[in-house]
Amino acid sequence: MRLHRILLPIALLATTVHASELPDLGDAARASVSLNQEEQIGRQVMRQMRADKDFLDDPVITDYLNALGDRLVAASTSPYRKIDFFVVEDSTINAFALPGGHIGVNTGLILAARNESELAGVLGHEIGHEVQNHIARSVLGEKTSMAAALAGLAVAILASHSDNPQIAAAAITSGQALAMQNQLTQTQHYEKEADRLGLQTMANAGFDPRGMVQFFKHLMDQERLYDSNVPGFLQSHPMTYERMADLEGRVAQMKYKQHVDSPEFALVQARIRALTSEPRDAYKYFSALTGQQGEAAKDYGLALSALRANEKPEAIQAAEHLVKLQKSSMAEDLLAHVLIETGHLAEGVARLHAAIARYPDYKPLAYAYARALLREGKANDALAFVNDRQQLWPDDYVLYQLLAECNHALGRHAEEHLAQAEAYIRLDQRPLAIEQLQLARQAGDGGFYTQSVVDAKLRDLKDQESREKGPQASK
Repeated sequence: MRLHRILLPIALLATTVHASELPDLGDAARASVSLNQEEQIGRQVMRQMRADKDFLDDPVITDYLNALGDRLVAASTSPYRKIDFFVVEDSTINAFALPGGHIGVNTGLILAARNESELAGVLGHEIGHEVQNHIARSVLGEKTSMAAALAGLAVAILASHSDNPQIAAAAITSGQALAMQNQLTQTQHYEKEADRLGLQTMANAGFDPRGMVQFFKHLMDQERLYDSNVPGFLQSHPMTYERMADLEGRVAQMKYKQHVDSPEFALVQARIRALTSEPRDAYKYFSALTGQQGEAAKDYGLALSALRANEKPEAIQAAEHLVKLQKSSMAEDLLAHVLIETGHLAEGVARLHAAIARYPDYKPLAYAYARALLREGKANDALAFVNDRQQLWPDDYVLYQLLAECNHALGRHAEEHLAQAEAYIRLDQRPLAIEQLQLARQAGDGGFYTQSVVDAKLRDLKDQESREKGPQASK
């Protein structure tokens, strides 16, 4: 069983509460480990998560999840630093919070949610763990230092996604990791705090609070019906009757709030099914759906799965029908993608250009347009467009990767390596960033200004490396 399933597992029960009922955000914990230390450990974990084969680096799904998460964070009664939401390709119904403001969501959970309020309830609960500083507070009683205990947590997370049996064995036998797991799975108090804050957060954000109750009851029904296939959440955190009664009582006291799912919710579910299933299986699944099961979602999934199954005419037909049914950024992005991949490059580029004018803030369209221009051989146009988008999103690592591709196409090798280094810096891949900067220096074709920037960044990264190694060497 993957260890991440028991790291701050989702407890989908939530309750209303006034901000004054919640404890402080763990001042004692923060005194034992600095925000910087926790963020550093979080970055360490995320470096490995991004390198894992199950990390789903899909801009469309990630954009949707972060938009939903940002809406919830903004509605939280306990303001918090920026939280990053990411997707793991795993059929298990689960989600998990990590040190430093990172929340992972399994594809299985997104597919299991029957409406957007159920998914919002899960994210709200995990945000509750983050804002209440549960990760740091949960290890205060350990004999080891807080930073060491959090590092043990990082080891357990990394092992959960490792194919190396030695790494997994090291984590399993680690006393810190096991103690961390036991404490997290047995701490009902923290789960209730996250429940209360999560419910209040989702209600403030305009979602139906009953979504939490409905989703958890659905999981419990699965447990009763399929005793040998218990949902991952229930394996890691059995539900108590007292907690369920508390949830239902609190939700009953809240005002009814109807929430209409966004059009993107069903499309994202269709995208996950189409991308994570075998192409032919997905194609058969969406071909068999009826209009009553969501015509737009059917078209979306059918277009994407037909494209993967090399059924090109049907892919185009479904994508074109989708944009007639639904005017959305996701629909436009899909149609352009299908057109480009079926040999209609110029038409796809024109489609992207028009769509960006309507949806200028939608990142997947921007990424697709830059790549399509490069595919057309218009590297100068792509470069100008990427530079323009960087004014909107200056820290977007994908834009720096695209900038590197543009410079490569133009034969500007120093600028290419500098841009790739900037991407690695934002992915917290310092050794790779240093390597790219050294290549930029060796290229020698960037002029005085570029070389000055390269030298300055190289000095800064090496200074950071020396500062971090210094304290470790003295221990």
